[in-house]
Amino acid sequence: MTAHVPRLQRAHLVWAVGVLAYLCAVSGRASFGVASVEASERFGVDGAALSLFGVVQLGTYAAAQIPAGLLLDRIGPRRMLVLGAVTMAVGQLLLAVATDVPAALVARVLTGVGDAATLISVVRLIATWFPTGQVPVFTQLATMIGQFGQAVAAVPFLALLVSRGWTVAWSSLAVVLVLSVLLVLTVVRDEPPGEPGAVPPLPTPPLRVIRDVLTSRAAWSGFFLHSLTLLSVNSFLFLWGVPYMTHGHGLGPREIGALLTVNVAVMVAIGPLVGVLTGRFPHHRARLGLLAGGILAAAWTLTLLIPVPLTAWQLLPLIVALAVGSATCSVGFDLARTGVPPRAIGTATGMVNIGGYSTSLLAVLVIGLLLDVLAPDRTAGLDDYRLAFASMGLLMALAAAGLLLTSRPRAPRTA
Repeated sequence: MTAHVPRLQRAHLVWAVGVLAYLCAVSGRASFGVASVEASERFGVDGAALSLFGVVQLGTYAAAQIPAGLLLDRIGPRRMLVLGAVTMAVGQLLLAVATDVPAALVARVLTGVGDAATLISVVRLIATWFPTGQVPVFTQLATMIGQFGQAVAAVPFLALLVSRGWTVAWSSLAVVLVLSVLLVLTVVRDEPPGEPGAVPPLPTPPLRVIRDVLTSRAAWSGFFLHSLTLLSVNSFLFLWGVPYMTHGHGLGPREIGALLTVNVAVMVAIGPLVGVLTGRFPHHRARLGLLAGGILAAAWTLTLLIPVPLTAWQLLPLIVALAVGSATCSVGFDLARTGVPPRAIGTATGMVNIGGYSTSLLAVLVIGLLLDVLAPDRTAGLDDYRLAFASMGLLMALAAAGLLLTSRPRAPRTA
C-alpha cells in the first residue's frame, strides 16, 4: 500500500498544475467578454462587429479540436499544455498592442487555438495518472475548477483594465500564462514512471487514430451527449442570456448577477456528484446525459411557454437546469475515453468537444439571425426571444436522437 502513496501524491500534484493551466486558459478565453465596452472604443466598432470576435474564437476552438487531439496523441499532454499556453500568451500580447480589428481578430484566433489544446491535455493526464474508477471524479473536478477562470477575467483582469488600461491588462494575462508554462515544465510528466528499460510505443499513424475515433460508437455517444447538455448552456451564458433577461424580463444587473452566481454555485455543487455517479454506474452514462437533456428541455419549455415577463425567482429553475447541463457535459469525455484505444484518447476528447461547441456556435448564430428577422428595426422583446430560443429545441432533439442511436445495445448477430 505504501508503495503507491508517492505515485498518488505525484498524480494529485500533476492534476493540480494541469487544472491551474486550464484555469488560466479559461481566463484568457473569457477576458474579451468583460472588455467589450473598452474594445468598442479602442477599435471603433459596434455590437454586431464585437460579436464577430466571439464567433471567431468559438469557431477556431471547435475547428482546432481534431488537429489538437491528433497532435496530443503524438507528442503528449505536457508538450501540448506548453504549446497551448504559449500560443494563448502570444495572442494576449498581440491583443495588448492591437489597434485595428484584423490584428485583434488574429489575436483571438490564437487564443482559440491555444485554448483548444488545454482541456483535452488535462483530460488525457487524468486518464493516464489515475485509476479508472477515479477518472470521472477528477475530470469533473478539473472542469468545474477551471471555470473559475471566468472569475479571474471578471475581477482582477477587469480591475486592471479599468485602472491601468488596455495594454497592461492584456499583458498581465500573458504573464500568467507564461507562469503556468513554467509550472507545467517543472511538475507535469506525461505518465507515471514505467518499468526500468521499458520501450516506449511507436507513434500511431494519424489516419489510424482518426479511424479508431470515427468508428467508435462510444466516441459518437460522447459527441452527442456533450452537444445535448451544452448547446443551450453556451448560447445562454456566452451571448444571449443577459440581453434576454434584460430586455425580455426587465431584470437589472444585480438580479442578473445573482442568477449567474447561483448558476456557478449549483454547477460546482453537483459536479462531483455527477463524477461519482459516472464512475459508479458506467453503463448508465448515456442515460445520465439523456436525463440532464430532459431537465434542460423541460425547463426551457416551461419558461418559453409563459408569455409574460418573469421575476428572478421564476427564472431560477431555468438557471438551475443550465447548471445541470454544465455539470453533466463532461460525461461525454468519459464515454469517449473508454470507447477508444489509449492511443486515440486525445483525438476522441477533441471530437467530443466539437459536439458541444459546434452546436453552440450554430445555436448562437441561428438565434441572432432570428432576432434580426423578428426585430429588424427595434430592440428585441420577450416574444422575439421566446421564438428565437425555441429554435434550440430542434438542435437538442437531433442531439438526443444521436445519443439514443449510438448508445443503444447492438442487436446480436444471427448465425
